[in-house]
Amino acid sequence: MADNYGYFMKADLSGYLGEWIAICDEKIVAHGASAKKVFEEAKHKCPSEKPLLTRVPEKDTMIF
Repeated sequence: MADNYGYFMKADLSGYLGEWIAICDEKIVAHGASAKKVFEEAKHKCPSEKPLLTRVPEKDTMIF
């Protein structure tokens, strides 16, 4: 089983700032401005997996 969350925590996501990303099998399979479209694309590419869907924070975003 892939560790998609572990991949997310360690990956360089600087090219996706402010975008939604979907991770499947420890790789980014879709990205964009719409969470729904990103999820649909990810499910199309990985139909038997449950992709991790998350938004990459902007550079100046502080997470508590």
